[in-house]
Amino acid sequence: MKYVSYLFLFLVVFLVGVIPSIHAQVGQETGFNRVLNTRDDQAVREFVQSKENIDVKEKSRNLEISGDVRFEWRSIQEKSVVLFTDCSSGGGNLPDDCSSDFHQNYRALRGGEHIDMRGLPISTNDFDVEFNLKVKYSFKRAWAVAHLQFDNPAGIRGRNDCEGTFTVFNREGSSVEEYIPRDSRRALKGSGEGMFITLKRAYMGYNVLGDGKQRIDIELGRRKLDDVFDSEIQFTNRFDGILFKYATSVEKIADFYWNTAAFVIDERVNHFGYVTELGLLDLYKTGFDVKYSFINWKKNGKNRCFIRNPLGTDFMNSQITLAYTFSPTINGKNDIPVEFYGGFLVNHAAKKTRFTKGMRKNLGWYGGVYIGNVDKEGDWSIDIEYVGVQAQAVPENDVGSIGRGNIYDENLLDILRGSCYGHSSRSLYSCPSSYEIGYLPRRGNTNFVGWKFEFLYALTDNLSIDVAYEFSVEEDARIGGPHRYRDFEIEAIYAF
Repeated sequence: MKYVSYLFLFLVVFLVGVIPSIHAQVGQETGFNRVLNTRDDQAVREFVQSKENIDVKEKSRNLEISGDVRFEWRSIQEKSVVLFTDCSSGGGNLPDDCSSDFHQNYRALRGGEHIDMRGLPISTNDFDVEFNLKVKYSFKRAWAVAHLQFDNPAGIRGRNDCEGTFTVFNREGSSVEEYIPRDSRRALKGSGEGMFITLKRAYMGYNVLGDGKQRIDIELGRRKLDDVFDSEIQFTNRFDGILFKYATSVEKIADFYWNTAAFVIDERVNHFGYVTELGLLDLYKTGFDVKYSFINWKKNGKNRCFIRNPLGTDFMNSQITLAYTFSPTINGKNDIPVEFYGGFLVNHAAKKTRFTKGMRKNLGWYGGVYIGNVDKEGDWSIDIEYVGVQAQAVPENDVGSIGRGNIYDENLLDILRGSCYGHSSRSLYSCPSSYEIGYLPRRGNTNFVGWKFEFLYALTDNLSIDVAYEFSVEEDARIGGPHRYRDFEIEAIYAF
């Protein structure tokens, strides 16, 4: 057991040294888009999981360590409607007069001279370096799991600010005389970072009942919702809470399970979520699975911004998921599994709003085929998927699959204040009260349909290459205007 003690001592020392230096990651992606990019698809997930459960020593069977190292390149294109101001016709020359008149234009958002909200260039290329470390310790009827993820933009380190200030002291150095603007645009710049770490999973569990026919577990802590609940279009968010798991087998009918959980959404306003899923697997030994899930995100009362019953929490989602798995005979062998899968989602809490042009856009759907399985050298798999997510189907920070890119990190419910959008008056100070709010740009991470194609090939038992191409367009152009997004990605993965 001394090896176990040394390992955990190393981890504690490492975290104490690293965590104080952690800051929010700043790249050319939004935080939500990074979540989508770090969500493994089925092929990658199964390959990485196949390398888990490695004993440190033969006598230390209670400890399992696994991980993976990744390097990826992505080529991203995005076009959408953008807002701009126009002072060319009337209204005087005052900035207030100019900023009260909004216009729209459909154009590219990445590459060339395009910049983000901080004034930095937005490239069509994206490089990332990632390392995942997973540790599991189990003893008798209890266990604990931890997963640390290091995910950083690639590039050199450097002094990457473009402007700043230079401090001038008095002769004695006892006080500051002034701050002089400093121009540092001409220095060598780099996009690389090396300090971003995420606690992806940290939970403990206890087996309440396990008699060979049925099992009841309780788990408490942090993980991702899609670790437990099945969907291609939701469950990408963090799950900090308590989980109850029940599983049994009904002879000659199916394997049955029921998972139910409560999790924290926002502790500041006592906002909690609830989710449950039950399923029948391999129904009547046909290879057919059916699952049903329900999740409740609603907030009754004020949120942290003092908005009562906010529209952004109006999500009570039901989803039905179907899958059929079989192994066709090829060259006399049944060794290539094929899975057809699909899901349909309804948000029961959606309301007709001005944001959605008086419609209820509360449906989501997906369907696909997954061929092959990657576990050892020479294995391969192909995944083809069609996805549709309407504007009110899934919370904008929980939607999965392709997404829209959304480089400006906009939200469907964003409001532009202090504008006379839609009114003939150009002065900010002469707007009628009914025109003091502009409901723009009415877009975010949902409202899309698209396709995804992915190919995974194992070069060795541990090293694989993942190639993916995906694209999406708006599901309804009346909400936020037209939008085009596509992403080509090549990722090398070494799992151990």
